[in-house]
Amino acid sequence: MVIEYQLYDATDKILGRFCSQVAKKALLGEYIVIINAKDTIISGTKKDIHEKYLAKLKISTATNPRKGPFHERRPDTFMRRVIKQMLPRKRLRGKEALKRVHVYISDIPDRFKSKYQKLVPHEFNNVGKKRLSYYNKYITLENLCQRIGWKKSELEV
Repeated sequence: MVIEYQLYDATDKILGRFCSQVAKKALLGEYIVIINAKDTIISGTKKDIHEKYLAKLKISTATNPRKGPFHERRPDTFMRRVIKQMLPRKRLRGKEALKRVHVYISDIPDRFKSKYQKLVPHEFNNVGKKRLSYYNKYITLENLCQRIGWKKSELEV
């Protein structure tokens, strides 16, 4: 049985809008592959976005910090976490939907290309850079992840 995967390119897509569309598709039972997660954009000023996420990093449990919360620093896991938060949390339906979503930092690694034999490219409407305001204040997900601790050496692995 060959599964048909829908291929979405996240380049110049607004993170929240894009992830909400992906979550809806995954809940409908579709298999989704997202490439170029690092090129997704987050709208807002660079200073505000960085302050917001750096403040989140300071949150931990006082009794045992090893128990969490854990903060994602790689662009692909960061995007996957955003999609996860848009799915039903305590139901099997949400967990199954998240298993159908595959996110990659840039392109599909060679070791996984054989898994995706039937890739169909798709596109979402109203999630691109042209949706931003006149001032076009935004940063890329790669920029944010580097600021909160992502080491680019993980890209070669």
